[in-house]
Amino acid sequence: MAKMTISLPDNLADYIARRVASGRYDSAGAFLAELIVKDQDHRKLDDDELREILRQAEESGISDRRIPDILLETKVKLHDINL
Repeated sequence: MAKMTISLPDNLADYIARRVASGRYDSAGAFLAELIVKDQDHRKLDDDELREILRQAEESGISDRRIPDILLETKVKLHDINL
């Protein structure tokens, strides 16, 4: 097993200490390992979703929509989901 030393702002170190103190994690390392695994899973889903979107886009053919209309629609969608 590899060993790493990291520096964190006090508020993040305190947060990790509280999570460990809650009893759910045996150590700060166990907490961070779980976060990393979750990040890996999330990243994989993002990559798979992107591949599927690109596949569908290629299969849909050439669009007759104008770029300004597509951009406006995208901005509205992002606003609707608070991004």
